Amino acid sequence: MNTFTKVLATLAISVSLTSAANATKLVVTDNEISTELCITAAQGNRAKMHNAIKNSGLSKSFVVNKVKCNDQNITDFVAQYGKSPAKMNALLNQGRRKGNVNISDIAAL
Repeated sequence: MNTFTKVLATLAISVSLTSAANATKLVVTDNEISTELCITAAQGNRAKMHNAIKNSGLSKSFVVNKVKCNDQNITDFVAQYGKSPAKMNALLNQGRRKGNVNISDIAAL
């Protein structure tokens, strides 16, 4: 039983150290609105992100298409550094405009 406890303790310590080694610490370098949006998006809290976009006065479409985080668009940044990237990007991509194209054949008229 003593050996089992030692193996279990060793396994628990190694798993916790591996998780800590994989964690990325994001550092805020300025007080720009875009920086706040990037950090909030990486934290993975959809309610906070919704409020941050609302308080910034920017549209979701603008945030998705124009905001850059470490020279990446915000959705790529969230995919690489964020917690819950699938959920956060689903929220952000609600702001993407979907185009509408109508093609008319002039010769047929």
